[in-house]
Amino acid sequence: MTRGVRNLMLAAGGVALAMAALGAYALNRTPPGAPDVKIIAHGEKVDLERHAVPGKYTVFDFYAVWCPPCRVLGPALEKLASRNTAKLAIRKVDIVDWTMPVAEQYGVQELPYLVLFDASGRKVADGEKVYDSLNELFGQDALDVDRATEKPPTSAM
Repeated sequence: MTRGVRNLMLAAGGVALAMAALGAYALNRTPPGAPDVKIIAHGEKVDLERHAVPGKYTVFDFYAVWCPPCRVLGPALEKLASRNTAKLAIRKVDIVDWTMPVAEQYGVQELPYLVLFDASGRKVADGEKVYDSLNELFGQDALDVDRATEKPPTSAM
């Protein structure tokens, strides 16, 4: 192999390595303007504090794919996050079913169940109180979340 061919192969290898590193960076980064939403667990125990996003409020959404109210609330939370990308992150915890360790770990007895951490990583609300906190923090932007959690009126028989 001539010296020129060897140098060309080394240069091509270097370019390929640089492109692979750039691709890995792009895959792990949240695009600007995109909501900061990630699934962090599928039934296993999870440390919420470790997943709280520094500098942002973080809502932990405990859900299950078989839960109809969860399927309504999830998109509303994502919409709220897309309107507040600099201030809000959503971390989703799929409990899978009631027998999984994460449901017991956090005492989840009904779905959907939310936990809110502030920008410094401190838990500030859980359960129903999270909805009030989101209204206080995000005002009109949180209306879709309120609508998603409204219970239909019971009809008189």
